[in-house]
Amino acid sequence: MMNGCLTGLIYGLAALGLSLIFTVTRVINFAHGGLMAIGLTGASMVAARHNFDHLLAMPAVAAVLFFGGFLAYRLIIGRIAATPEHLRTLVMLGLALILVAGLMAQSGTPAGADAQVSRPIDGLAFGPLLLDRITLRAALMAGIITALLALFFNIIQTGKAIRACADSPFGARVIGLSVERLQAATFGLGAAITGIAGCLLTQNESGRAPLNADFLTLGVIVALTGGLGSVEGALVGGMAIGIAEALSGALLTPPLKELGDYAVIVLVLIARPHGLLGHGSTEHSSAERGK
Repeated sequence: MMNGCLTGLIYGLAALGLSLIFTVTRVINFAHGGLMAIGLTGASMVAARHNFDHLLAMPAVAAVLFFGGFLAYRLIIGRIAATPEHLRTLVMLGLALILVAGLMAQSGTPAGADAQVSRPIDGLAFGPLLLDRITLRAALMAGIITALLALFFNIIQTGKAIRACADSPFGARVIGLSVERLQAATFGLGAAITGIAGCLLTQNESGRAPLNADFLTLGVIVALTGGLGSVEGALVGGMAIGIAEALSGALLTPPLKELGDYAVIVLVLIARPHGLLGHGSTEHSSAERGK
């Protein structure tokens, strides 16, 4: 159970990137799981080639995904920001499929292939609790990154400008902010955060295959559970999904632990359609986005 909570912190970090992108750009990034897979496979490849810890690969992975996300928004996504929601959704789904196809071609592994890798649990006892050291380290790193992001948005001028852009793009333009550039930077930041979460998942005991369908939808499931657009909801949703996976794996079998994910999202959306900490739709009007 506790190891599920720790894993949930990593899931929450991934969903935080998705919620950040949606809050500022009002675009649901369906390629989110693919970005997480890039972070996971990128960290594994770099670490294996240079024979060092996966965590040391995080800065390089984050930098690549930040600039890639920034350019993708400026060249493609930003141009459809003022279009109807269903058109934006179709474009994002198309980009997600292209990303998945590229990952499949690079890895030579069909989507959904079972590549789970088991490893011995390195236990750390806290009274009656037995925590996995590697999962604990990854969870602590996820917590530190989340805290740094909170400081960035509350202290650093650029972070405050992004928050102003999220509250009102029109108002941000009135006070002289470059909304398009801030939105592109936010998309890049969200992509980088997701890639970092993927790097941390290389430390997780699940050994989840990067191209499994459940992996590609994980960020969306967590964000919807907590409430799309809610930073606190991303963390709460991650904890809920992590605990559900731990319980499902213990009560059923490890390959079926993803059933807990889908059970949680169905129950939450029935009881609270906007997620555990969601507050309903806050989408800006097309007129405001196009100004």
